[in-house]
Amino acid sequence: MNTFCPFFKETCKGNECVMFKNGECLIVSFLQIASEGVPSSEEIMETTGFEIHGEEAEVPDWIKTRTAEELAIEMMEFKKREFPDDEYSGIHTISNFFWENKGIEDTYSMPSEIRLKMNKANILARTQIRIEEETQRKEQMEKEKEELPSLVGQCVDWARTHGLKRVTLADVDAYILERNLDILKETRRALYVMANVQLKSKR
Repeated sequence: MNTFCPFFKETCKGNECVMFKNGECLIVSFLQIASEGVPSSEEIMETTGFEIHGEEAEVPDWIKTRTAEELAIEMMEFKKREFPDDEYSGIHTISNFFWENKGIEDTYSMPSEIRLKMNKANILARTQIRIEEETQRKEQMEKEKEELPSLVGQCVDWARTHGLKRVTLADVDAYILERNLDILKETRRALYVMANVQLKSKR
């Protein structure tokens, strides 16, 4: 009598099913082995016909001689060279491109001590990226703070030219877009508030 298959949610089709081999359900056979303990690669191969590769990949000589700190510096140089203006690529994406560019496509096949070195390099690079981004952000904020009074005056003039007695955030965005400005959201908010104060005081 056919039984209900909980995996395909229908009646067992027996030999017509793709998961049947030599008259037995591969899923059931695998679960039986797994219930007795973690199956070995040989057991999985014998039961399912799928070979599990557990061999470690060959380690390139260059990574053996470099420290995690040196690899992190090299990764940062790679980012600046390959993604100089891309602020949206996270360290995960950058590190993947970096290791693949170095010929390491499967980091999980590396020996544990090499994976540890690679992970440490990723962490060091990510920390350095954050430090540099924060430094650049602070420098940009200080520069925009100095330019803000002039920017407010220009925005007020723009608003009056367009017959506006007050500006909305959408108006400010339109002004920024028209002037092709690249400013921080904090500066955008300050521009909105200060422009409205001036517009209100000069009615």
